[in-house]
Amino acid sequence: MSPKSQEPPYLLAAQAGSVVRHLHSSLRAGESASPADLCRTIGALQQLADDLVQVLPGLQGQLEECLLAGQVGAGDTAAEAWDKVADVGYALAQARTGGLLMAAELRVSRRTLGELASS
Repeated sequence: MSPKSQEPPYLLAAQAGSVVRHLHSSLRAGESASPADLCRTIGALQQLADDLVQVLPGLQGQLEECLLAGQVGAGDTAAEAWDKVADVGYALAQARTGGLLMAAELRVSRRTLGELASS
């Protein structure tokens, strides 16, 4: 996976979160959008979910590398540090599974919305 931006990943994640919060505010305010806009929005959310699914395993790998390099877990015993890294890995795997499910459902929603808009 090659990066598309020179921005640090945490800034990109913050920007994505900001966009989703803005979308949520717009929806709560009752702002209406055309079916085409809704379809594009769902498509963008689907792409975000797909991207998250791709990046999560890499985060686990980087965490393991940081542990081996002594950059994390310095205050813990080796077993405690590995247990914590394993816990994070499990949580990331669960998040990836959720992301896969969300991306699949967003694809279905986008396709159905597209069919609805074209009829």
